[in-house]
Amino acid sequence: MAPGTGYWGKQTATVDWCEENYVVSYYIAEFWNTLSNVAIILSPLLMLIVGYKQQHEKRFIYSFLAITVVGIGSLFFHMTLQYSMQLMDELPMLWASACFIYVALMTKSKYNEDNSLLQIALFITCVIITVMYILVEFPEFLQVSYGLLNVTAIVTQLKLMMTVECKKRYFILGLAFYLVGFCLWNVDNIYCHHLRSIRLHTMANSAGILFQCHAWWHILSGFGAYLGLLFA
Repeated sequence: MAPGTGYWGKQTATVDWCEENYVVSYYIAEFWNTLSNVAIILSPLLMLIVGYKQQHEKRFIYSFLAITVVGIGSLFFHMTLQYSMQLMDELPMLWASACFIYVALMTKSKYNEDNSLLQIALFITCVIITVMYILVEFPEFLQVSYGLLNVTAIVTQLKLMMTVECKKRYFILGLAFYLVGFCLWNVDNIYCHHLRSIRLHTMANSAGILFQCHAWWHILSGFGAYLGLLFA
């Protein structure tokens, strides 16, 4: 089988990241980008189980579930590079960001108190973005929408950190992880040719993850989101 082709056949996804396809495994299109999603899945999954057993607030349960779904969707997307799996990766990111906003805004609420108006507003926002993205199939539209939701969540948490007694180190560390991961995501997009050259000429396959910047984005953003929820 020639490099770039494998078990899942022709790519139907509208985006293809910098990692070379089907180099490590015939069954996994982007091996390191797929494997790195374990970091996104395991930590929130553990907290989801612990939170359910200890009866944590529903807003945390749903948010940890949302991160877990994002990780699973991303795993299948990078494994297959199929458009249906791409939607399983990208769309849950929007809804997870809405969960983070809700969690932060409800920090001062009573145990398991709901804010129906806020829930409806966030739900409608995500539905509109979801429908528009499916119609236009323009990745940059989703990326901008996701970025705006994330900025809203971060600003909300920043205000919270300055007005409420909380574990500030979780917010600072989580934000640092996320921003470093975002920088690496951009490096992966902008300097892909150079990264591929480094991997081709100087790195063995087993050490390839060292210069797989999108995989590091998964790991760092996953930990950042996890710490952000612990902070809230």
